[in-house]
Amino acid sequence: MPAGRNDPAQRLAQWLNRLEKFDLPDWDDLPQLDLYMDQVILLLTRYLAPLDRCGEEKAITASIINNYVRMKVMPPPVKKRYSRVHLAYLVMICTLKQSLSISCIQRMLPEEHGEEAARALYGSFVRQYRAAVKFLCSLPFRCGEVVVESGARLDLEGGAGMVTTAAIFTTLSKSLTESLLQEECGGEPEDDDDEE
Repeated sequence: MPAGRNDPAQRLAQWLNRLEKFDLPDWDDLPQLDLYMDQVILLLTRYLAPLDRCGEEKAITASIINNYVRMKVMPPPVKKRYSRVHLAYLVMICTLKQSLSISCIQRMLPEEHGEEAARALYGSFVRQYRAAVKFLCSLPFRCGEVVVESGARLDLEGGAGMVTTAAIFTTLSKSLTESLLQEECGGEPEDDDDEE
């Protein structure tokens, strides 16, 4: 049977292709002019479109942004305008929100909301994002399995196996992130999956 549109290996190849072409904007590519809420939403939608969840809930809305401000995850706007600092925070938050709780993300962001701290954190975030994408795209995926350089093989068992493997990687990555943040904070990780 020829590989069709619903073929898991073909969807994997398409996803990897989109991932290689997608990139987060650098700090200097973020607008220097302050923006109003509707402009921020349009810009973030364009920046993060490749991470869209295929028609599920909108990744960014005015109420979501207002909640992030209310929860002190990001600084408040100045006279209803959002700066580069706000955009950097929102790109990081929206990217990480795909798999992490807001309280976990909040622990990753600096408490000091100044431009220099935001610029440094955002620059590091973009570099790490690019390195992770490069690593993932360099894995030698083969139809039905992934072969890792160590010689280990992941048997993906077609579509269901790919979905399960991706979900397990998400769970393990989330667990690792929470464990690393636990050490940093010196406390127990919180169980707050969907706070917003």
